[in-house]
Amino acid sequence: MFSCRAAWQRCGPLARKAAYRLPRDVVQRRQMSSVPGGSGENIVYALLCGGAFVGAVSYAYSTVKTDHARFNDRVAEIYGRPKSEWVPKPWPPKSRDEDEEV
Repeated sequence: MFSCRAAWQRCGPLARKAAYRLPRDVVQRRQMSSVPGGSGENIVYALLCGGAFVGAVSYAYSTVKTDHARFNDRVAEIYGRPKSEWVPKPWPPKSRDEDEEV
């Protein structure tokens, strides 16, 4: 009993102080920057994303430009293939049991 009372007297004020400050300080506040535009991280991200976008667009353009003749040849080959006449399947479909008996 004495040890519980001694611990409560020692830790009680600290616990009350922490419990009182908890609701106000749940959300951390941002550190203020000394640079007017921020820390410069946004500029780095913008440059990286912009560079990736420019690279992707240039790659797509060069791929489309160089593969145009090959694409036309492949489309001409596909259209030049002989087409077989489409025949519908009989309806209603036969079950496996009927196929084995016949």
